[in-house]
Amino acid sequence: MDSRLQRPPAIPYPEKLEFVHKQSFILEGLGRREALTGTEVTNLYANIQTNYLGVGLVTAFSQVAKSDKVRKYFLRGKEISLKHIKVFGSYLEMASLPLPASFEQEVSESQEAPFSDKIMMFHFSLMIYAGIGNFGVSIAETQRSDLVVDYSRLVAEVLKFSEDGVNIMIANEWLEQPPLSANRRDLSKG
Repeated sequence: MDSRLQRPPAIPYPEKLEFVHKQSFILEGLGRREALTGTEVTNLYANIQTNYLGVGLVTAFSQVAKSDKVRKYFLRGKEISLKHIKVFGSYLEMASLPLPASFEQEVSESQEAPFSDKIMMFHFSLMIYAGIGNFGVSIAETQRSDLVVDYSRLVAEVLKFSEDGVNIMIANEWLEQPPLSANRRDLSKG
């Protein structure tokens, strides 16, 4: 079967209502309990999909970037995304659940840039920030402490990577300052 036609994981419909009887349900995550909650599966699958989307995007962007520094930044982003896919995929594989397919094969072989390096960096930074937000939601919704640790560790890595991208944008004068709120303290000094 074509991996692009693979269906997302399905959670069996519960036959009866069950309740958590001890806090060890959450703490069992330290020992990597095999069963994942439906929300954990959803977040893992979605984070793998968005990382695969990022891999496809940076594959395309790295083929057409004019600046060597920007190209290397994109390729580093690809390595980080592939690492995150491996971490998240290990949880789904442990639970014998399918992983989403990569989008990388959909990238054309073109080396002609449809966008400037500035706009590609801007779009990629938006994806990074969206990914950080996705990780935050995942942390809030998981009941496994091992998943929280992995998400937190990966967020820190993405934040450092993001800072490097901001530095590239600042060095090239591509990062515009957004509008700021009025500084009432300075205005009150008269």
